[in-house]
Amino acid sequence: MRSFSAWAVGFALALMVAGIAILPLTGAAFTRTLSTRYSLAEEAGLPPERMLEVAEQVRAFVVESEGDTLPVTVDGRPGFDAAATSHLIDVRVVLSRARLFTGVLTLLVTGWIVAQFRRKRLDVIIAALRAGAILTVVLIVLAGTTAVSDFDSFFTAFHGLFFASGTWTFEYDSLLIQTFPEPFWVTSGVAWALTMALGAAVLAWLAKLLKTSQRGTL
Repeated sequence: MRSFSAWAVGFALALMVAGIAILPLTGAAFTRTLSTRYSLAEEAGLPPERMLEVAEQVRAFVVESEGDTLPVTVDGRPGFDAAATSHLIDVRVVLSRARLFTGVLTLLVTGWIVAQFRRKRLDVIIAALRAGAILTVVLIVLAGTTAVSDFDSFFTAFHGLFFASGTWTFEYDSLLIQTFPEPFWVTSGVAWALTMALGAAVLAWLAKLLKTSQRGTL
């Protein structure tokens, strides 16, 4: 029973790490850094600095819920039509729910750990932390292997989990795609995996720290 409990909490920890790892990827600094490198300003017919402003406007619209619409035209060229805006609103909803889910999960896991501390069940906490580290790495490996073997299929399957079919595909010359082309998302995925790996390392380190502490009290 203890083993099942440890693995169940470990799975919750892995999901928590995945959720927390998204947060730095939604920041303005991250978006600007990747947009500077990957946004197709020349193809969009916009100056690079203007393209960065567009990228930040979209990020703020999705992440910080700034405004209800995006410009239909940008400096005389087509901007974000109803389909693009609708999809970005869907993304906003998904991110909001992900943050809420991660927050609730964090509170539940924290409460469980506090309860085990009070009952002096460090062995169960250590097992859960180790399970969380292992399962986080498993998630990274599974997602990474799938993405590397066939990124297009992975990208399609990932979107299919959260968005209705046909609502998230756009023409190559749309401003949304030119602002956030495929390399932007590939790099974001790598950054997400690395951040999750850091989270797994933290869980493993905490387990080791508690194990050392437990030995010191024997």
